[in-house]
Amino acid sequence: MTLTTLQDLNSLGGDSVLLVALKIVIPSTPIIYIVRNGEGITFGGNFYQPFEFNIGEITAGKGETPQLQLQIDNTSRAIERYLIEYDTYLKLNGIDGNGITCELYVLNTNDLSEAVLTEYFELVDFKANNKMATFTLGTTSLFNKQYPPRKMYANFCSFKFKDNRCGYSGVITTCNKTLSDCRARGNSVRFGGFVCLGSGLRV
Repeated sequence: MTLTTLQDLNSLGGDSVLLVALKIVIPSTPIIYIVRNGEGITFGGNFYQPFEFNIGEITAGKGETPQLQLQIDNTSRAIERYLIEYDTYLKLNGIDGNGITCELYVLNTNDLSEAVLTEYFELVDFKANNKMATFTLGTTSLFNKQYPPRKMYANFCSFKFKDNRCGYSGVITTCNKTLSDCRARGNSVRFGGFVCLGSGLRV
């Protein structure tokens, strides 16, 4: 379903209008809630700001996952600032688990309690100029999923020290990622590796 299709359906008249809303999650920045409409709406407990954007046709080559282009107005440079912050964040934290995701909702103005259609996308590429920020988005493919979803190492924690997954909030400022260090901080229940039981280690 494209924006042109929705415009055609809306032109038929009736009491309700179909809207497209986006929830864009860019790590390190506030979540973006926008709707292609003249005024904002509240959906799922979140307020969606009115914003100009365009969505291209979904395309897919042989053996490729479907992709589409999302173009968002960037004349205020707000989106570009987010992307600059995101680029800095990636340099410090890496890309693993820090991708941009986008949830697309088709909504009926007569009933905003649930979406008529929901689609989930992941960032493939992005670029921006003084007019538009362009996101190339791809649908999730099970064949492209890493399993398990993160790498685990024997007796070595893969979490970033003091992040949400680590959970340590004490006064110590360093960690060498070992189970013994985790125990010394009283945080071994959150250890982000697997324990080689054969070596006599315990959590």
